[in-house]
This record gives sequence, C-alpha cells and structure tokens, in this order.
Amino acid sequence: MVAAIVAGQADGLAAAYDRYAPALYAYCRSLLGEPADADDVVQDTFIIAAAKLGGLRDPGRLRPWLYAVARNECRRRLRSRALSAPLDEAGEVTDDTADVGAGAERAELRALVEAALAGLNPRDREIIELNLRHDLSGRDLAEALGVSVNQAHALASRARSQFETSLGALLVARTGREACPELAAGLHGWDGRLDVLLRKRVNRHIEHCEICGARKRRELSPAMLLGVLPVALLPMGLRAQLFRLIGDLSPVPSAYRAGVISRAGPFGRSGFPRPLDPPHLVHGPVAHAATASAGAAVVAVAAAGIMYGLHGPHAPHSPGPPPAGPRASAGAGSPSRPGTIPLAAGATASGPPGPGSPSSPPAGQPLVSVAPSLGPVAGTLTASTTALTLHLGVAGSFTLTAQGGPVSGITIQNPDPLALTISLSASSLTAGQTTTVTVTMVNLLGSASTLVVNPGGLTITVNG
Repeated sequence: MVAAIVAGQADGLAAAYDRYAPALYAYCRSLLGEPADADDVVQDTFIIAAAKLGGLRDPGRLRPWLYAVARNECRRRLRSRALSAPLDEAGEVTDDTADVGAGAERAELRALVEAALAGLNPRDREIIELNLRHDLSGRDLAEALGVSVNQAHALASRARSQFETSLGALLVARTGREACPELAAGLHGWDGRLDVLLRKRVNRHIEHCEICGARKRRELSPAMLLGVLPVALLPMGLRAQLFRLIGDLSPVPSAYRAGVISRAGPFGRSGFPRPLDPPHLVHGPVAHAATASAGAAVVAVAAAGIMYGLHGPHAPHSPGPPPAGPRASAGAGSPSRPGTIPLAAGATASGPPGPGSPSSPPAGQPLVSVAPSLGPVAGTLTASTTALTLHLGVAGSFTLTAQGGPVSGITIQNPDPLALTISLSASSLTAGQTTTVTVTMVNLLGSASTLVVNPGGLTITVNG
C-alpha cells in the first residue's frame, strides 16, 4: 500500500483511505469537536501522505504515521483558535454519530461515560481516545504522540487510572445516594457534573464507605459499559472531495495542496513528523497513581472503541473551508491522468526535506560515522549519465554504482509523476555494486525534468 502511494498510484491512496479514514475522522472529532474541522484534517492528512510517505523508513508503520500526521494537523487548528472551549467540548457528540442501540438505560450509561471523560484533562482524554477507542498502545501510541515508548506506557497507564477513578466516582455519585445518606448529604444540590475537587471528595468517601465501595465494585463492570459510546461516522462526500482535490491541477487547488504539504514538516529520520505539543507526564502524587490497575472499565471502553475500526468507507459530504488558504472547488481545472496522484509544485513523493530544512536527514540516508570502529565507511553513488532523452511510451535507463563503500536507502525524487514512472532495481548496494534505474515517459513533458538521486543529490535531466 505504501509503495503504491509513493509511486503515485491513486489506487494505493484509495485503499489507505478506505482502511484508515473512518477511525482517523473519529479521532479528529474527539480533539476538534467541529465536524467541518475534522473533515479538513482527514483530507489534509491524505494529501500529506501522497507527498511525504516516501520518507517513511518502515512501511509497516503506516497506521501510526497517519495518526501522527492527523494529530499535528489537529494541533495546528487548536493553536489557531481559543483552545479551552473546543477541548472541553470535544467529548460531546452531535447528529452525525450512530448510536447502535437505544433505551433509557443505555442513554444513561452513555451519559456517564461521556461525563467521566469530560472530567479528565485534555491530555488524558486524548490518550484514552487513542489507547482505548483506537487500540493504539506501545510503539504505535508512542509514535502517534511523538514520545518515547516508556513515556507512552506511563501516560496511558495514568490516563486509564484517572478515567476509571472518574467513572467510578460518577457511577456512585449518580446511583448511590438513596442507599447512602452520608453521600446524599455530601452531594446535596449537586448539578450532576464532576470536577476534579468533587471527584476527589467522592473517591475519599468511597474508600471509607462499605456501601459505596461495594456499589463501585459491582457496577464498574465490562457488561455494563460495553458498546455504550456512539460512533462518529465519516461524512458523506469526503472521499470524492479528496480525490477531486488531489486530481485537480488548476492554480487554486494546486496552491492549496502546496500549502498543506509545506506546513506538514519537519519530518524526522524515521519519516514521522516532528510532534506539535507532545504530551508530558505530570510528576508528583497523581503521577504515581498511574501504576494502579485500570480495571474493568478499561476493558469495557476498549471493546466499545473497536467499532471505530470496523466501519468501511462511507459515501462522503463536502468539507468546510480550511483554516488557511482557499479550498479547491470540486471538478475545477484540468484533471490528472487517471490512476495517478499529482503533487504540489516542489513536493515529491519521496518526501525528504529540502535544503535548509530544520528536520533530520530523510529516511534511508546514511548518517556520518562518528568513529571508524562503528562500521564500514559509507560509499558514494555515481551515475552512468547526467541526462536522458525519452520518447513517449519508451523506457530509458541509467545505472548507479556504489564507490568507496556500501550505500543504502537509495531514493529518486520524481518531480513529474504524471509524466514519468521510475523503477529502481535495488535500494541498497555493496561497494562496487551497480543497479539499473528505468525511466518511462507516460505523458508528454512540458519541459525538461530533473531527477534527484539520494544519498548524494545526483541530478539526472530528462528531456522528451
């Protein structure tokens, strides 16, 4: 799938969209609240994927990579508005969610879970969303958040513990007052919302009250909470809108794509974007509670969250305008060749940063050895020619040779994927080994194109 996207094949991007867009949309809704903003983030995430996936060192990491890109796009939008209100409202759901079940009891349970989530801070809410509802853990969670694996484990443990504590307090507070006069007196005049101070008071009471402690253990069970949360459905029209936008070469959509791709960086050596606002662990007494068991509530909500990943592609609605720059009008301009993905001017499918970029070297580019004893000295690439002349439909080729040592992570930036296809026989060479690069012109070139071969930045001019 990743190889197909990097090669500019629309089918590859379509397959990735169909598999991952529903869950990405639900995640974006949890952060942003506004459906139109979530639409835009999902759309922009796949525009970035079409241009930058070539830098992903491990193609098997596509899923967490998409979450990492989507998270950065959400964070950019949250930075551009007043953060507090949208984050506080992110737990709410609106009319475009699907509640697979009905009844007063179910609605009450759903309200309890949503209220418990609303009682958490925004960082813990996001981690609960990723860890329990989207089943990201360990390395996947770490890469999506842009933190170390150890920190991701600690963050998830703390968030789950906080969530169980919040949910347990809320369950007892809402259902236990008739059985416990002391609790009823302490919650006299309560409006049903659970802030941090009230949650602590209720939990202190539960610890010392046999009646309320037994109620919490009895009612905080997987069977009670399984499947109570609704699913945020991918909107109508988004899939079609995305592929019209990436296939439109007219000035407005081209400029929009260029802006999206430009602001997505920088990307690290692994190919993942550098995280915006990564979460940090809070040290102190509360942080030590992270080692506590998350209990039955974790199992229940995790099972409920599986629904996000089981929904296939949905027919889409047109997303609202992006926070910056114009939105391309559907169908405007000249369409691209079917089955290929046009990139913005200056963007390449291989995705390494340009000169002067603050990011680390692109995926696969050898690092300078700090001492000869650490391994063989990396070689350099030489090319058999600096120019190719092609005819429509006829392939041409040149060779690359590793001199002075091995060369790995060979990539070729294709500036015109609509007109040229490139086939590289091998991406790693031992000293003295040669590989053949085949270039085919599938559409007429408007002008000469320059291929860039890395590592080393060799240039090959293609004329047609």
